Amino acid sequence: MAQAPFPPNAPGIMPSAQADPLASLRDIHLPLTIDTWPPAPGWWILAFLGMAAILTTLYWLWRRWRANAYRREGVKQLDAILSAYESHGDISRYLSEYQILLKRVALTRYDRNIVASLSGEAWADFLDKSSDSMEFTMGEGQALIDSNYRLEPAADIDRLSELGRFWIRKHRDLPIMEQAA
Repeated sequence: MAQAPFPPNAPGIMPSAQADPLASLRDIHLPLTIDTWPPAPGWWILAFLGMAAILTTLYWLWRRWRANAYRREGVKQLDAILSAYESHGDISRYLSEYQILLKRVALTRYDRNIVASLSGEAWADFLDKSSDSMEFTMGEGQALIDSNYRLEPAADIDRLSELGRFWIRKHRDLPIMEQAA
């Protein structure tokens, strides 16, 4: 008789009476759920940095909005001067009010020692340099150079108003060397 490969009561071997060897296994144990609160320290740092970036951006936008309030006010006053011109039709009066407005806006932004004494060609040159254009010395803005000395000044008021609106919105800082000159 041939010998069985394993003795019937060998350790680690199940008795042949059990038909289903998997029945004695325990059920699968699932891991515990991962808690979402409190978040890991990295998320706290990321949230803090994100809030700091948002607050810094809002503060910068608010300061920029406040710093440009004089520009918005200048455009409103320019519109008021234009509507007043449409009612009275006096070009000399319009040009005088227009120059006063541009000078007030310039005095708000630039050093008084630079702007206050400018007139004529120097004033037109300043307006050109501060807006990167040539419209005040070569274009319609030439009316500002000699309008005070003419009995009947001529100017394209609509074009001059657009030029003033452009300068009020787009003028920029002059380099220090140009300001000193």
